[in-house]
Amino acid sequence: GQGDYDAALRLLERNGPHLADQWERLAYWRVCLLARSGRPESAIDTLAQAVEAGAWWAPRLLETEDDLDLLWSHDAFRRLIQEMENRRRLWNPTASGLFVGGTPGGTPYLGMHGRNQVFEVDAQRFTRMLGPEWEVAVPESDQRIASDGPVWDDPEASARQVTQVADRLWGPRPFALGGYSQGGRRALQIGLRFGGRIPGVMAVSPMLLRGREMAEVIEALGQPPWPRVFIVCGEKDPATPNTRTVIEHLRDEGVEADLEVVEGTSHMWLEPSRSMLTALEEVVVNASP
Repeated sequence: GQGDYDAALRLLERNGPHLADQWERLAYWRVCLLARSGRPESAIDTLAQAVEAGAWWAPRLLETEDDLDLLWSHDAFRRLIQEMENRRRLWNPTASGLFVGGTPGGTPYLGMHGRNQVFEVDAQRFTRMLGPEWEVAVPESDQRIASDGPVWDDPEASARQVTQVADRLWGPRPFALGGYSQGGRRALQIGLRFGGRIPGVMAVSPMLLRGREMAEVIEALGQPPWPRVFIVCGEKDPATPNTRTVIEHLRDEGVEADLEVVEGTSHMWLEPSRSMLTALEEVVVNASP
């Protein structure tokens, strides 16, 4: 943020070896920092090494990354883009990750990680947020925008994965569904569609920045029973005005919806109040047979 890319590179080189399981993400950051610091040849060489090791990033992701603007005039970068696109098309997904934590037999909660996030990080956040009353499951999306970039871009595929994981873990038991950022939007969408099975939805900073993203949630509203909706977002989050609009629309339709806006915060991980979490647990417990 300060523009001291050389210092950021030194920090990355010093601490990167301690995060070997995230080597693809570290390589991506290194490429961005090298390009930002005016070293396009080194950036392209780093990218080539990562690709040779098996990494790939979808062109549509790289095209929106202004850190890489300096590289587009280089033929070697364009050749790597084509190689990664070919790899993306041939990519055959392996089994996605699944985190299960909290208290076995506790109130079931399924969390959806943010877009292009390290899902284990969000899994730890959900578990810390909820506390010991809950059994927490966080699946890693089997959709990818990069070799290490799980996303929830396909709403139908996302709904299928969520319901399959819940069926496997909890059978027909009702469960709370939650999510962060893009995962928060998908959680709202899926919960409003399957309200009978999902009595409560908790969205943390849901990504509702664009009109089509709002429409995805509003148009998911089917027939009751609907879940009780809980949303926590930041006062300075650019998506918050649209989040308020969605909340008001849901209330007008008869959905019970609660909103907490945290002062001074932007689009980031936030923890709802204890009273909101208690209310979420109550609706799930009361829905259980």
